[in-house]
Amino acid sequence: MRTRALLTTLCTVAAVAAAAPAVAAVPSAAAAAGAGALDRELPPSAGVPKPLVVDTEPATVTYSRQARSQWRLTEFDRATNSIVATHLPSRITLAVDYDGPADDRHAAGVAPDTGCGPMEGEFWGSVTPLFYPILDPAAHVIEDVVVELDGPELRVRMAGGAYDLVAPGAGDEPLFMDATFTVEGRQRLRARTSGLHYVLPSKDPATTVELTLADGSRVRRTFTMATPTGREYVDDVRRVDVSDGRYGDFSWTTDLERLQFDLNSGPLLDVFEIDADHTLKDRGQRVVTNEFTFAPVCR
Repeated sequence: MRTRALLTTLCTVAAVAAAAPAVAAVPSAAAAAGAGALDRELPPSAGVPKPLVVDTEPATVTYSRQARSQWRLTEFDRATNSIVATHLPSRITLAVDYDGPADDRHAAGVAPDTGCGPMEGEFWGSVTPLFYPILDPAAHVIEDVVVELDGPELRVRMAGGAYDLVAPGAGDEPLFMDATFTVEGRQRLRARTSGLHYVLPSKDPATTVELTLADGSRVRRTFTMATPTGREYVDDVRRVDVSDGRYGDFSWTTDLERLQFDLNSGPLLDVFEIDADHTLKDRGQRVVTNEFTFAPVCR
């Protein structure tokens, strides 16, 4: 299944004219067809009026950027199929990887960096981002990725595969993760996500997770490299507070009907899973909505 990624941003006509030497030779029809800019470098502040395809293998990547965006493209690497964007006032970065780990041992997803390095870890021999949209590594691949740099927001959509891959009979609609990132003030990263995805905190040296349930009760767990392999299911979760020993504190509110902790003590993993796939498998919940807040100081 071919991966396809779409990176879009809106911009003004004036910004397009200013950026003309870098991108003007690419007509919108060619951009829509995935041709015309594949041999060009992509200046970080370039403006494009319509989605511009700049890569096709193993992903189709389309880029644009609104002139007043607070985010700037700081890295676009066709060799590793990855994109890094920086929030200019805070210097917070988001790394978006849009293919699997076969080429560079780096899995698809989004890794924030609030000052202590990218939030990612070793997961079965691959470096895997905190926001991980792959629900079945054997069969699920990302086919469409939309990233929009628009004013204060950086929006990412990753879609591919089908609900049937996770829950037979659930239909052939594509699985997806939508995420919108903003920075409050100058340092507090926020993210709104919907769809189905994993969150992969660190367990080295230790991370504590506290869940608040719909009835007000709480569940608290601490995970380390020595924690035995195991799974646990918790229903009707409304808030998750994470104190990550590597990357600091973050939390999110949610409407998750069934959460799964999945931890493996093998040496190829220094992260653990907070999963949403069983809310689909066991409860039939197709879309989970979350509101994340990251501490302004990562440690």
